[in-house]
Amino acid sequence: MKVLLIGMDGAHREAFNRGWTPFLNELVSGGNELALKEDLISRGWSEVVTGEHGLVTGALYDRADLDGTHGWSLNFKLADIPGIGEEIKPIWQVLNERGYKVGVMNVPTAFPAPPVDGFFVSGGGGGGGVNQDASSQQCHPKEILNDLHNDGYIVDERLGSLLAEKKLYKASDFFYRLCKKNNKRTDSFIRLAEKFEVDFGFVVYKSSSNIAEFTLLPALEQYKLNPESADMEFIGAVKDYYRNFDNEIKRLVESFPSAEIILVSDHSMAVRRWLVNANSFLVESGFQIQPKSKKGLYTLIKGLKKYIPFSLRQLIRNNKNVKHFYESMAKFDVGSTQAFSITIGDWNHGIFVNDAVRFGGPVPKEDIKKVAERIVGEFNRHESAARHGLTARVKPSTNSIAGKYFPDVIIDVPDGYFTSDEASGFITKFHLPDEPIGIKSVTKGSLLCGKGHHPLAINANRDWQVVASEKGDDLRKVNQHILKVFE
Repeated sequence: MKVLLIGMDGAHREAFNRGWTPFLNELVSGGNELALKEDLISRGWSEVVTGEHGLVTGALYDRADLDGTHGWSLNFKLADIPGIGEEIKPIWQVLNERGYKVGVMNVPTAFPAPPVDGFFVSGGGGGGGVNQDASSQQCHPKEILNDLHNDGYIVDERLGSLLAEKKLYKASDFFYRLCKKNNKRTDSFIRLAEKFEVDFGFVVYKSSSNIAEFTLLPALEQYKLNPESADMEFIGAVKDYYRNFDNEIKRLVESFPSAEIILVSDHSMAVRRWLVNANSFLVESGFQIQPKSKKGLYTLIKGLKKYIPFSLRQLIRNNKNVKHFYESMAKFDVGSTQAFSITIGDWNHGIFVNDAVRFGGPVPKEDIKKVAERIVGEFNRHESAARHGLTARVKPSTNSIAGKYFPDVIIDVPDGYFTSDEASGFITKFHLPDEPIGIKSVTKGSLLCGKGHHPLAINANRDWQVVASEKGDDLRKVNQHILKVFE
């Protein structure tokens, strides 16, 4: 194997500086690091796979339906990219066309498994569901499905499957399941990579690091503030998880001693410290009009959310019709509002102009940029935005078909600031709960941690081959480097 790309969803440099992961710490501290920044609107893994930003591909964490309503969705798969396989080619296709064999396992949104010279195992989601057992559609060639079943391979686990389905509320049981998933993934990848004699290997440990940091970072923050209030049993379980994960990465790397080793994540993680309500800013600035009755259906459902049991919330979330209805509810007067922000999930969200073509709003199509520029001007002059280091910019011009999905105004916020509608004001301090933070904290309905802007990108044993002027300082550089290595 010439290059081994190891993906760790949600990993960041600090996660390997705690003394729990000696092998990973050695790779990270001794390697060459790329200083990257993600806007958290464009999907990081898709940037690695395609070498293109979400402005070009439409690979966004959340997207408008653009059917003349305010319909919204979190669903996305690589097959949704206009021109995929022709104008825009996934990295495995490019390498195959250059005569190299590839082995790809668990890359998000890559379902069904594409035909490749080598092997391909799709990850969970992206149209394939989040299941524990692999299906034939997730495998190429099809015969490797039996190998995965014999290995006990686990496709994915998410908070919903671990808590709502398996009821793993004890920290040791919760993280043991993640350890088992990682162990089976390492087993299967090593065996298949050796069997197919691949030149390029790409394996992603999806969810595991993301879930670990999502729950751990707020607990460590709480420990700093008040050690007596911390759940030390929970912190100890995460420590054991990372020790196990460190051994898995060591086993993986040592199986391919001649390979160039690259560690990469799609984003970092950060404790929630401030809430940024873009809609509150838009109301204050006159760009958004609230409905006559503020106690609308969305407000009612939002208020009742914390009283709904976690398992029931997961059932509702898994119902496509109910989920789409909730995500698509407008919280403003659609006929007179000029701009809005939809805030689903724990990432960064931009502002959309409420134009007539995409959303059935009052702004003519030809005035979209003019309104966006006015919003940016008001935002960057706002005293609170300046004090907190928040800035806004107009979406870059693009000829891409998918560009219409991208927000018209991009909001840049520091780590720890999260765009959300939970607060009534524009920028509001977020306080961690007084009770011990652990597994059950996830079920309370409030996000304590979320995505950060600085993904991990470490070349453990080679120099990076990237040119600053060719791509932005984001995960597209990882794609750029790999293609240069295989020129």
